[in-house]
Amino acid sequence: MFSKKCRQHLNNVNETALEHMWSAMKVAFKLQMLVPVCLIHSVVPCLFTKTATDTMRKIIDGRISSKES
Repeated sequence: MFSKKCRQHLNNVNETALEHMWSAMKVAFKLQMLVPVCLIHSVVPCLFTKTATDTMRKIIDGRISSKES
């Protein structure tokens, strides 16, 4: 069903295909929610000064900590 490269990636991240799909969808949703925040910040820089950065850090930190488990 999956290519060797796909299976290798799933093994590297220690996830099943469904786990990987779910985690990727959660990341995509979180990033999509940042789009309006970034647009508002571009027009009114004093709003949402750290929201996008903090959210992306949490996403990255979450991915790193889940790999270490």
